[in-house]
Amino acid sequence: MTVRPFVPTHPGQRALLLAFGLAALLTLPTIPVVQGQQGKLNMLRIGASGSLTGGAGGGKSEAAATESLESFIKDETGLKAEIVRQKGWDGLAERLAKGELDLGVFQGYEFAWAREKHDGLKPLTLALNVYRYPVVYVVTQRNNAATNFAGLQGQSLALPATGQGYLRLFLERQAEAQGKKLEAFFSKVKAYENSEEALDDVVDGVEKVAVGDRAALDAYKRRKPGRFKQLKEVAHSQPFPPTVIAYYDSRLDKATLLRFRMGLLNAGRTERGQTTLTFFRITGFEAVPADFDRVLAEMRKTIPPPAKG
Repeated sequence: MTVRPFVPTHPGQRALLLAFGLAALLTLPTIPVVQGQQGKLNMLRIGASGSLTGGAGGGKSEAAATESLESFIKDETGLKAEIVRQKGWDGLAERLAKGELDLGVFQGYEFAWAREKHDGLKPLTLALNVYRYPVVYVVTQRNNAATNFAGLQGQSLALPATGQGYLRLFLERQAEAQGKKLEAFFSKVKAYENSEEALDDVVDGVEKVAVGDRAALDAYKRRKPGRFKQLKEVAHSQPFPPTVIAYYDSRLDKATLLRFRMGLLNAGRTERGQTTLTFFRITGFEAVPADFDRVLAEMRKTIPPPAKG
């Protein structure tokens, strides 16, 4: 776990990446509103597989976040937008395929699952937090007797509620490999606002186990090197795909896709874009790399979608 410059995580970060993408459209003001295949594009229909606020449900905060983002898009781009939280990744993929939505925001593993069913589903850009492919680490106090994940059974877990679904997904699949549901494998699962607080409580002996991604642990090592030395790694995941902003092939014209893609990639090059990225605590967007399909295939092989029913 090497130390790299890090921007901390934030609750609801993965779903809120949508806000960056839309704000980034402002970086290409000379490109006009384009003509779509069905005529003038006067309403962007955007689906997200999770909450904009990172919460488990809707409520006033979710409605306020959606209204604020839609208003921002209209004021700054001249394009109306309808942002709709979907019931899940499969429903989002279906609506994109049917042309009922223009863009979708998936967690990376969700996109890997959806891509297997929908060949026409394409990644527009990837949204990163320091590393292209996040890795999950499960840690304990250095004096903990556990040497592998199985040895953690019956201990308490500190789980950051940062909207990073791959943290819980990795834990769930590891617990299932031991024949247990997550809440049955651990004696207690406590949600924490951020990774630093979860790691602090493990160091202090309040909880026995914590989970975080590579970037979070690098940040903890940089900020609190003495406390970091009191931790040890017990298990880690394969690299996960990052958050994906996706579209369905042939549903949007090339000019619209170019406008979005270039806006995303240039999001940090303006003062306003830098402010937005800093506020929401991500490091930026990246073009889809050559090895992305391989990473998706490996994810589907080792962590297949949950069985229905």
